[in-house]
Amino acid sequence: MPTEATIIRSKDDVVREVNETPRLGGRTRMIGTIALGGFFIDAYDFTSLSAGSVQLQQEFHLDAQTLGLVTAVMAFGAILGAFSGGYFVDRFGRLKMFMVNILLFVVATIGAALSPNYGTLVFFRLLIGIGVGLDVPVAMAFLAEFMAVKKKGKWVESAAAMWSAATIVGLLVALGMNHAGVGTELWRWAVGLGAVPAIVILALRFKYMSESPMWAANRGDLPEAARILSKMNNRPYSVDKNAALNIIEAKDSPGFFKVMKMLFAKQYRNRSILIVLISAAQSVQFSSVGFYLPLIVFSFISKSVDVSLTASIAANACGLVGALLAGSMVNRLGLRRLSIVGFGAVGVILVILGIWGQSLPALLGVALLALFIGFHTFGPGSTAQSFSALSYPTQIRGAGAGLSQAANRTGSLTALFLVPILLATFGLYGTLFTLVIAPVVGLIALAIVKWEPIGKNTEEEVEESLVPMH
Repeated sequence: MPTEATIIRSKDDVVREVNETPRLGGRTRMIGTIALGGFFIDAYDFTSLSAGSVQLQQEFHLDAQTLGLVTAVMAFGAILGAFSGGYFVDRFGRLKMFMVNILLFVVATIGAALSPNYGTLVFFRLLIGIGVGLDVPVAMAFLAEFMAVKKKGKWVESAAAMWSAATIVGLLVALGMNHAGVGTELWRWAVGLGAVPAIVILALRFKYMSESPMWAANRGDLPEAARILSKMNNRPYSVDKNAALNIIEAKDSPGFFKVMKMLFAKQYRNRSILIVLISAAQSVQFSSVGFYLPLIVFSFISKSVDVSLTASIAANACGLVGALLAGSMVNRLGLRRLSIVGFGAVGVILVILGIWGQSLPALLGVALLALFIGFHTFGPGSTAQSFSALSYPTQIRGAGAGLSQAANRTGSLTALFLVPILLATFGLYGTLFTLVIAPVVGLIALAIVKWEPIGKNTEEEVEESLVPMH
């Protein structure tokens, strides 16, 4: 006997069908996994160059400033990608921008790996950065708009676990290439292999990905939303013949600056400020230590590429454990408590390393760096982007995630450019002590703004601050 179709009368019906689905269908899980795959590419591309930073310096004869530029330019590109990408994701849809993003990854990573000179490498790293900045608003929107309310937190927190896993894979690739005797070509192999997962995800996108039903419904396209829900939940949906179908074209969407104004309107101002501050703070602390971990170990603990890469793999394995724990505990503790624990522990570790690090045994120093990565991913390393995904309604979710990612990459840009200079000027331990300011800023922001999005349905908020989408 055929199943009776569920009737869709408004966008609220679509939101309810997504948010209250008791079990995820196989297609929905696959969409979430592919969206998380974007984070894998992000992390691999972001960290792969750090694994071969020593060889990169040798090949192009880079000093601290030029090394800082080739790493910081990616963060600058991510700022551009996040601001523009978040807006375009809301205007043109999640699926189209996902396609653009993955194609950009494929072209840019291959171009970077084959760069004949320093200038070409900087250009392609800029393009990779734009792709990284664009991907987060796309992926966060997919996860927030395909998962039920009770499952959103766990899925968005899984992005940090995917990041840690990709970092480990990148370092293992570099370690294997180093044993294969690639020499100064190590960084090229590490970067170029990032195109492989991008091509795989691109192929999966054609088979499994769909536009967000919430986005389609908010554009007034209820028939498209019903079609997507039918594929997701494997049961029929149909649109009430009396439902208002006011399909909104992209040209009717509010402009970029109007959307930015929405994010800081009275209803969302405090949470937007909180998201900006914790995103920037967590980025400074991670980019300063996590990105340069192989170089820190190589320069200050052991003059061995194998040792530096192995220590970095162990530290990021600790980060993976922290991210997995955060995902399993987020519904009980909430994003705010996880952030407080993470920022607090990172601050304590930085003080210990900054004051007593020089007298600690090398193994204990590496262990503390591993705990740094673990607590970072347990806390703000995962929660900052989750805050942005769950704090806004569909109409401005992409822009909100883009704002968070822009703040994130601004922190990265600052850290990646300054850390080599700080290390050369003040040494490792003076630099680590200076970085305590980052978790302190995060803790102050969380103490002032007591916003917790877990369990909230932002689609049900009175959208008094949102201008009409037509």
